[in-house]
Amino acid sequence: FVFFICLIGATAGAGIMGAQYYGSGNNDGVRYAFRFKVLSCLAITAVCMFVMMNFGDSLISAFLHEGEGGGDLAATLSFGRQYMKVMYIGMIPFALTQAYSSTLRETGQTVVPMAAGISAVCVNLFFNYVLIFGKFGAPALGVVGAAAATILSRIVELALVAGWSHKNKAENPFIEGVYRNFKIPGAVATKIIRVGAPLLINEVLWALGVSMLAQCYSVRGLDVVAAVNISNTLSNVFNVVFISMGNATGIIIGQILGSGDLKRARDEDTKMIAFSIFCCIATGLIMFCIAPLFPQIYNTSETVRALAESFIRIVGLCMPIYGFVNAAYFTLRSGGKTVIT
Repeated sequence: FVFFICLIGATAGAGIMGAQYYGSGNNDGVRYAFRFKVLSCLAITAVCMFVMMNFGDSLISAFLHEGEGGGDLAATLSFGRQYMKVMYIGMIPFALTQAYSSTLRETGQTVVPMAAGISAVCVNLFFNYVLIFGKFGAPALGVVGAAAATILSRIVELALVAGWSHKNKAENPFIEGVYRNFKIPGAVATKIIRVGAPLLINEVLWALGVSMLAQCYSVRGLDVVAAVNISNTLSNVFNVVFISMGNATGIIIGQILGSGDLKRARDEDTKMIAFSIFCCIATGLIMFCIAPLFPQIYNTSETVRALAESFIRIVGLCMPIYGFVNAAYFTLRSGGKTVIT
């Protein structure tokens, strides 16, 4: 999770500039922003792999506490170790996917990353079933199978977004000669770093804060960890609403700002923030209503189900707040006001 959020932070500054360059018709600028994303994502991947390879067991152990519900902590540590060792393979394609997908969105090509993401989810679901449980003649790999399925999905997603980008150069002029060299003018790099550094710091601090919160939950025992995971599974589905509205706000307003039309940018932004809140009120109500039902699909104890139901309802009530905050955050980002965020 921290690795994923670091990638978002690393691509954010270049993404702001990329959207503005695209809005002003500067294809070279978009190309430089893309190169910056690739280099920064690979650098972060190297750092995160080093940390996980050398401190993986300690990091996993920080989240393992027996609590009141008991549980096999040694087995849980073993499963975490097995999962992490396989997941290393998928970190590089995942990092490159973020560079491609974010740039495509900033240049108005939102359908391709969405289709690639949906395809990746389908691949992940299918191979989870096949590799975890040993279906269709495949070995039952359990936790290792879950990790392998995730890696396959990330490779498929990268192949789709990168393949489409390079095949359709007329629609993506920035991709022409993008790997011929990795030259980025000093003025462009300096501007991206100045805009992006506060975002990267912000995202890293936020991710570490969320991880510390998860660690605090883990002190309450494996029952609470299980309930949080159930709640997060459903929340992540509905979070797509405010996350996508925020991204759309940042891209659209960034492009309008790049064209210099401040009056239109203000008008469009107000409407998008209002629409984000409206969508989140609707999704929050849905979450509140299905909270008693969703935990029932899990083979777990009534204690875990009751905790998960409470967590889901709290998230549902907070959805409108998330919708406003996220849209406001991307509004500030689109104009380069990253220190405020």
